[in-house]
Amino acid sequence: MNNQNWNWNKKKSFKNEMSRLFFISVGVFLFILFFQPFPLDTLNYNNRLLYVTGFGGITFLLGFIVFVFLQLFFPKWFKISEWESGPPLFLNILLLTLSVTAYVFYVRYVGNSPISLYIIFKIFLVCLLPIIILIILYKNKSLELVITVLRDQNKLYLLKIKDFEKNGVEEKVDIFSENKTDKITLKLKNIVSIRSADNYIEVYYMNKNQVEKKLIRNTLKNINTQLSYKRGFLRCHRTSIVNIMYVENLIRNYSGYSLKMSCFDDEIPVSRQYLIPVKEAISVYE
Repeated sequence: MNNQNWNWNKKKSFKNEMSRLFFISVGVFLFILFFQPFPLDTLNYNNRLLYVTGFGGITFLLGFIVFVFLQLFFPKWFKISEWESGPPLFLNILLLTLSVTAYVFYVRYVGNSPISLYIIFKIFLVCLLPIIILIILYKNKSLELVITVLRDQNKLYLLKIKDFEKNGVEEKVDIFSENKTDKITLKLKNIVSIRSADNYIEVYYMNKNQVEKKLIRNTLKNINTQLSYKRGFLRCHRTSIVNIMYVENLIRNYSGYSLKMSCFDDEIPVSRQYLIPVKEAISVYE
C-alpha cells in the first residue's frame, strides 16, 4: 500500500512538473515573439514562428533534464525537504548556465545573428525569467501546502478541544472532608458553587434539575487547590468558588459587584481582588 502511494505521488509530481515546464515554455515563446529581444527582421513570418518556437523547446528540454531527469534517475542526490519550497540552488544555477549557453549558440548559428555583450545580457535576462517564475510557483505551492497542513491541524485541535470539553464536564471529582471520613462525588458539570462556612464548606450542586447542598468539614483553600486544574471553576471571593457555566451575568450594586446565577436567586459576591479574572472569564463564555 505504501509503495502504491509512493508511486502515485511520484506520478503526480512528474505530471505537475511537466505541466509547469510546458506553460513556462509557452510563456517564453510568447514573450520572445511579442517583445522580440533578439533580431527577427531577417526571417519571414513562418520561419520567425519556427525560430521562436525553438526557444520554448530549449527551455522545456533543459528544464526537463535538470528538474525531472536528474531527480528521477539520481534520487539519492536530492533530499525531498530541499524541494518543498523549490529546486535546490545549484539546479537553478545549472539551468541558467545551460539555458544561456544554448540560447547563445541558437541565436548565433540558427538565427544567424551577431553576438554582442548586449545580446548576451538580454539572453541572460530571458533565461532568468523562467527560473524566477518557477521559484514563485514553488513558493506558492509550498504556502498552499503549509496552509492545508495548518487547516488540518486546526481541525484536529478543535476536535481535541471539543473532546476535552465533553470529557471535562462529564468528569467526576471526589470532594473529601479533611479527615477523609466524609466525601461527595459529583460530576464537574453539576457543581454550581462552593462556599465557605466557618470550618466547613457548602457544596451546591444540581440533582435532577434542583439545587442541593452538602456540608463538608474542609476549607475553601483546599478545595480551590483541588479545582484549580479543572476548567470552568473560578474563585470570585474569599468565601466562594463558582462554576462559570451557571453564571448568568455580573451585577454592580451599591455594595460592589456580585454574580447572578442561573439556578438560584442568591447572588454571590465578587471582591475587587478577583474582579478582573471574573470579567475575563465571563467574556470568554459569552
